[in-house]
Amino acid sequence: METRSPPTTLTGDACRALERIIRDDLEHAAVSSAMVLVEEGGRITINELVLRLGDGRIVSPSLPDAEVGTAAGMRLEAYDDRHGWREATVAEDYAEELEELTAAPWHPEPDTLEEARL
Repeated sequence: METRSPPTTLTGDACRALERIIRDDLEHAAVSSAMVLVEEGGRITINELVLRLGDGRIVSPSLPDAEVGTAAGMRLEAYDDRHGWREATVAEDYAEELEELTAAPWHPEPDTLEEARL
């Protein structure tokens, strides 16, 4: 069986075809794991995002200049019809969760405490 080496330079048509194949792979991938950092100011940073492709391969996006296998911070961005793309923040994109996590603990009022004992 003959082993073929891939071409060192791809034609424009080959590049476009491969882009479509890779885009389809990524659009149908499942998130296998994610490492997220929330800074005190509410900025959301993704340190790692691991995807499982439909054929079982595992891939992870990285910054072009990052060393292979090294987590690099990417900010999370959100899209909405009013503003288009913008930086996602805890205050805007996770407001309900933030309110729940920072709410004062509930304590029964003295009169309802007595009612609860009945």
